[in-house]
Amino acid sequence: MNNINWVCKKCQKRIRASYEIESDLRCETCSARLELGFSEGITWDTFNSKIHGILRYNDLIPVSQPNLVKVTDFENPEFTFPIESRKMAEFLGVESVHLLAPIYGPSGTFKDIEAAIVIAKCLDWSIKKRLSWHSTGNTARAYREYAIKCDLKSDSYFPLNCLDKFKGVAKNNENILIAYNGPFQEISSLAKKRAKENGSMHLAPLHWKIEGKAIIAYVVFENLPETNVVVQTIAGGYGILGFDLGVSRLKQLNLLQKTNLRYELFQIEGADTISQLMPLDREISETDLKLPVNPFERTLQSTNPLSTFNLVRKIIASTGSNINSVTKEDVIQYSKYFEKECWNLGINISYDDEKSPFISWAGLVIASKHKRLSKHDRIVIIITGAQKRLGKSPEVDILLKKTKG
Repeated sequence: MNNINWVCKKCQKRIRASYEIESDLRCETCSARLELGFSEGITWDTFNSKIHGILRYNDLIPVSQPNLVKVTDFENPEFTFPIESRKMAEFLGVESVHLLAPIYGPSGTFKDIEAAIVIAKCLDWSIKKRLSWHSTGNTARAYREYAIKCDLKSDSYFPLNCLDKFKGVAKNNENILIAYNGPFQEISSLAKKRAKENGSMHLAPLHWKIEGKAIIAYVVFENLPETNVVVQTIAGGYGILGFDLGVSRLKQLNLLQKTNLRYELFQIEGADTISQLMPLDREISETDLKLPVNPFERTLQSTNPLSTFNLVRKIIASTGSNINSVTKEDVIQYSKYFEKECWNLGINISYDDEKSPFISWAGLVIASKHKRLSKHDRIVIIITGAQKRLGKSPEVDILLKKTKG
């Protein structure tokens, strides 16, 4: 997409892309939310069958083609096709199960698609400042790899106890690793404060986090248009927001007509804020947040959904979907079967390295046992987390210590 346009459906204004517009995506005239404008005549045949990965869906992505090319590796795309598991379908008693593993980008994590779009967008905006971000590991690792690829400079903030999420990364003097030995919930304000002091640009835009995740919907429905159940482990809910954005765009373009899609979403017990608060059916505040002290999976400890809760709740209500908690005992019990079958299918995830996708599988098994799945369900499981991590954990460039008091 070379000529990116945004459209205000309220006042019908069409606006050319710029940093000022895209940093907020609000109409300058009426303040309504802007939506992406598309060229006419887009069909599934529009997409180049010889290209896999992000660039395949260039016409649906609000990033310039030259910068998408810069972040894309034609030889090693972030994802290929959903892979069928007849064994899992039989195990669950459903019509079909496919697994989509978007974990083959430079960082080997589920966050690579998001990182590619965010970094490519920084190139669109001609950002000259040093970049900055924080996460429990995967997001920072992915953003850092794409920054290195595009010759940008960055600071990656993360909890010291998540250092193993960076196994195998190479030292880079312009893209530094900054660990904090205090609670993850304090890192956001710490990173933003340091970025402001250092004149860096801290990236935490909601829209651009979910933009990359919309691509997963394009992959699923181009290859498996009859899918009626999408499964994912979530923390703050950005994954489902992105996927649903992708679904809405496909419907807008008449590339998807089905209306019976539902989501089966899972959170690990102890870090399941959204799952626990959903039945309350009310607005939430900081006093409602349930922050894990010793999370079962450290990449899921960011459970501050104040900015996403109402959006996730709306999607679940409008689609008849479900979000459920899963116990660590269930994850452990069903992990070996899932890991073995994934490896048989060529998806090299590791329970020891990251438990996120195993939470979804355990949740599905429990849903099957409780008769919540149908024999007609055609399921796609989004493999979150990362590939098996190889190499040693790196030395941090800067260690920030929590001060007393």
